Amino acid sequence: MVNTYLVIGGCGFLGSHIVEMLLDKYPQATVRILDLRRSFEVPRAEYFIGDICDADLLDRACAGVDVVIHTASPHPGVPPAVMRKVNVEGTINVIRACQAFGVRGLVFTSSSSVVLGSYGDLVNADETAPYPETYVDYYAQTKAEAEQLVLAANQPDGLRTCSLRPAGIFGPRDQQMVPGALNALARRANLFQIGSNRTIVDFTYVTNVAHAHLLAAERLPKFEAVAGEAFFITNDNPILFWDQMRALWSLVGATTRPVVVIPDTGAYLIYCLLWFVLTALSYVNPNVSLRGPLVLRMMITHRFFNITKAKTYLGYRPIVPLDDGYRRSVEWYREAHRK
Repeated sequence: MVNTYLVIGGCGFLGSHIVEMLLDKYPQATVRILDLRRSFEVPRAEYFIGDICDADLLDRACAGVDVVIHTASPHPGVPPAVMRKVNVEGTINVIRACQAFGVRGLVFTSSSSVVLGSYGDLVNADETAPYPETYVDYYAQTKAEAEQLVLAANQPDGLRTCSLRPAGIFGPRDQQMVPGALNALARRANLFQIGSNRTIVDFTYVTNVAHAHLLAAERLPKFEAVAGEAFFITNDNPILFWDQMRALWSLVGATTRPVVVIPDTGAYLIYCLLWFVLTALSYVNPNVSLRGPLVLRMMITHRFFNITKAKTYLGYRPIVPLDDGYRRSVEWYREAHRK
């Protein structure tokens, strides 16, 4: 059966990889892209350029579509109004259009952070972990709200929905983790270590996340065990936080031996001080960002996940190991930086 797919956010980091994989795996399929701008060019794709809150645009994009893959989301740190508009209001519009035009499957890109609260670690967490009372940031909160809307919209005899929760996506076209880690070398960040490097985290190479989305899109209309469910997606290879950074740094020839090590207690005290000062300032200036303290806290917070559910019901296994992912990411970064 030849399907028509709509990838919302298909010009973005993850979305573009999903589009490429769809076109490669299903040469006869029709692939549509809806995004704010046409910043990613591939042959055979049909483009719908605009905002997912534009009901008319989304209706045109969804007409005749079998499966929608919704990856659109702003970067953490944008103004709260923008975050809510895209993540929550935009998702409501996506669900409405899918229902109106008889779409069979909706795969939503959520985040592992939807179960990360303001305090506490996530150690081998699985999908039984509850949504927290207070979220680590507004991005996680709005992603959790959107995920719950998507899962609640599941209908066994109508639109079937599921949610994927990738952890720490990185890879070619990444505009956050890989460039951030490598650009930090200019500030000699490799000479410093915040925390004792006992923090275990999950990162996921982007090709593996795209692969999981195709598996979900394929199985969602067929298997009730997938419908209405959320799935953590990782590389199934938890790693110490600073080992990930040093793996990237070593590939560009930088030293990986820290000169200054701030112990966990000191790092936590710095986090608390920064958070207190910036929170106080935010009452005076709402544009004050709390991203700095959050990034610091992530260096000393365990967050790794059990993906047995994705293995069992999606048939998911990572197809690119971490070491290969690091190499490909650095090759892309160096070529992009050269250009």
